[in-house]
Amino acid sequence: MKSFNLKKYLPTKQNSFVWFNAIFLLYLLIIGKVDPITIVTAYFLETAIIGIVYVFKIYSIISFNNKLEKNSNYSNYSLILFFIFHFSFFIAIQLIFVFAFLTISDNNIKEAFNILENIQYVLTYKGITFVLISITVYNFADYVLNFIIPKKYETSSLNKTFTEPYVRIFVQQFTVIISGFFIVFSSGITVVAIILIAFRTLIELYFVANPTNNILDGNEKPVI
Repeated sequence: MKSFNLKKYLPTKQNSFVWFNAIFLLYLLIIGKVDPITIVTAYFLETAIIGIVYVFKIYSIISFNNKLEKNSNYSNYSLILFFIFHFSFFIAIQLIFVFAFLTISDNNIKEAFNILENIQYVLTYKGITFVLISITVYNFADYVLNFIIPKKYETSSLNKTFTEPYVRIFVQQFTVIISGFFIVFSSGITVVAIILIAFRTLIELYFVANPTNNILDGNEKPVI
């Protein structure tokens, strides 16, 4: 069993975007530019951002991984459309749950199945634009710094990359749900939102520090 290496979690070039995002969100929260429920909602909406990033990852692997069979490129590119389709379905199911969850504290949320109307409404939450921009920047920074620059696309497996976001989202959203219940039922205690940001940051730092240490690992070859 590997020992805990604290140095991996200290600010580095690879995880700088994680630290910046956490500090920025804490700053917005402390000065009152965002509400605790805004943080929870933005973390839920991050699922869509993660999906977009993984579309870019899959495209990069198909386009630049020379170990993939050239005559399979056409079918490989079709995987992008399949990923978009089933991931969008996954997001829709998640959002139905999210909006049902948010109705506990916000009577302006409509029927949970009114996804588009509810999205338009929550995008009016105090400071949510700043939070979503920050989250988007850090997700794409991760893509560039830890995938494109080190050329991970040359050795990454399509199968693993295809399923990877679900593991990350499951771990992250579980933390958000637990903290979200405290925020909703306590009328938005700021300290709970701070703890949520801290836990989410630790999870992100873990994924950056241990890019290959997850439940999907095995003896998989770096091809389809």
